Amino acid sequence: MLTQPVTAVPLPAPADTVTTKRQPAWPNRLWLLPVLVTAVLGLWRASSIDLWWDELSTIDIARRPFSGIIATAGHVDAVHTVYYLFMHVWIILFGASPISVRLPSVLAMCGATACTAVIAEKLFDKRIGLTAAMIFALIPGVARYAQEARSYGFVVLGASAAFLLLLRALEQPSPRRWKIYGAILALTGALNLIALMAVVGHAVAVLVKARAESDDPATRRRDYLRPFVLAVGVAVLIDLPVIVFGAFEADSQLGDLSRATVSDLPSMWKDIGNSAPFSLLVLLALPLLLSHRKRGPELTILASATFPVVALWFVSLFGVGFDSFARYLLFVLPVWAIAIAAAVDRLWPARKAALIAVILVTAVAVTYDQLQIHGHLSHFKYDYPGASVLPEDYSAAAAIVHANYKAGDAGTFGQSVHIELGVNEYLPADEQLSDIFTQRTDAQENSLTPAYCTSTEACVDKAPDRVWMLETGFVAPYAVERADWSLALMLQYRTVQVWHVWGITVTLLERR
Repeated sequence: MLTQPVTAVPLPAPADTVTTKRQPAWPNRLWLLPVLVTAVLGLWRASSIDLWWDELSTIDIARRPFSGIIATAGHVDAVHTVYYLFMHVWIILFGASPISVRLPSVLAMCGATACTAVIAEKLFDKRIGLTAAMIFALIPGVARYAQEARSYGFVVLGASAAFLLLLRALEQPSPRRWKIYGAILALTGALNLIALMAVVGHAVAVLVKARAESDDPATRRRDYLRPFVLAVGVAVLIDLPVIVFGAFEADSQLGDLSRATVSDLPSMWKDIGNSAPFSLLVLLALPLLLSHRKRGPELTILASATFPVVALWFVSLFGVGFDSFARYLLFVLPVWAIAIAAAVDRLWPARKAALIAVILVTAVAVTYDQLQIHGHLSHFKYDYPGASVLPEDYSAAAAIVHANYKAGDAGTFGQSVHIELGVNEYLPADEQLSDIFTQRTDAQENSLTPAYCTSTEACVDKAPDRVWMLETGFVAPYAVERADWSLALMLQYRTVQVWHVWGITVTLLERR
C-alpha cells in the first residue's frame, strides 16, 4: 500500500516567543518638525526687530574689503574675523537688510537642531533624539541668537557638528573621520575660542568608548586616545593665530569688565538659555543622568553640560573679567536639551506620552520668555533675563530724519558710533548723515571708532546749514555732546525742533 509522504507542519510558537520587527518610536515624517520650529521662531519678527550694537558692528566691518577686515583684526575683534569674512561675501550676494544678515544664523541654528537629534539618537535612541531636538528648538536662547547677526548660531552648529562627528569617528575609527572632526573643531574654535572647552565632554566620550570596546591598552591608544589627542592638538594649532591676537586684544576689549562673583554662577546659568524656567528644568534633569540605564552616555552629557559653564565662571573669578558672558556658552544648549530628554526617559522609560508631555511643559514654561525676546527692541536685552542696555530705537529716529530730510543735511552723534551706524542703516542710501566732527571714519582707522576733528571750530565752519543732532537718552539737546562741540553748535546754530524716541533725542539744528 502506497503511503503519501507526511509533511511536517511547524507548530506556532508560543505568543511570548514570537518576534516582530520593532516599529520606529516616532513616525519618520515628524523628524522635520524640530527644524521647522527652529526656523519659525528664528524668523519670527526677524525683519522688524531693530538691529542692535553688535549686529551694527557686524555690518560695518563686513562691508569693508577683505584687506580692511584683516587690518581691523589687528586692532580689535580678531576672534570674529572668520565670521566677518563670511558675512562680507554674504552681504555682497544678498544685501544687508535685517532679515538678510540674520538669515545665516537662522540656518545655522536649524542645522544645530538636526545635529542635536542625531547626537541624542546615537547616545540613546530615536525617541530621545526627537524629544531633545524639539526641546532645543523651543529654547528662547536658540530663537534669540538664531536672529542675531553674529557668529553665535554658527558656534552652536559647529560645536554640535563636532560632537556628532566625534561619535561617528568612535563608531568606526578611521584617519579620514578623525581629520574631519578636527577640522570642524578648529573652525568652531576660530569662531569662538571658548567653544573649545567642549572637548572636555568629548574626552569623556572617548574614554568611555575606549574602555567599553577593548581591554587592551595598546588598542585603546591606537584606535581612540591617540587620534583624539592628535585631532584636538591640530585644531588648537590651527586656531593659534586667533588665540594670540585675541590675547593681545583682551585688555582693550575685556580689561574694563568686572570679574565674576560667587553669585554670578546661578545668574549666568539662567541667562544661557534666556529663560529661568528652562534653566530650572536643566538643573532638575542633570542629577537624574547618573542613574540612567546607560551610564557612559550620561557621563558624557553631564560633563558636556556643566564643565564649560563652571570653567568660564571660575576663570572670571580669578582671571579675565567677563560681563554677561552667558551668550558665549550657547554651545551647551544642545546637550542641555538632551539631558532633559534623557532624564525624563529615565523616570518613565519607553513612554512616548511622557516625552510628549515634557515637550509641552517646556513650550508652556518658555512662552513668556519667547514673547520677551521677540519685542521690537528686545535685542538690547542681550543676556535676557539678565543684563541689558538702554534700548535705542534707530528705526524710529531714522523715520523722523527721513520725514524731514533735505538734501545736504549732515549729523552729529555725541560720539556714539552705534547711533550713527544704526540711524544710517535705516535711512535710504541718498539720505545718509555724515558726522560733521569725524575726520577719519572707523573703517579708515581699521577700528570700531572714528578719529574726530582736532579743530572744532573748523569742523563747524565747514558743516552744512542743517545738522541733525542725535544723542543717547531722553535728554535736553546738547546734554551729551562734548563741551567744545556744544558751544560751537550753539553759537552758530539754532534749534528748529526736538523729538524723543526710545533711547535717542533727535534735534534738528539750522545755521543762524
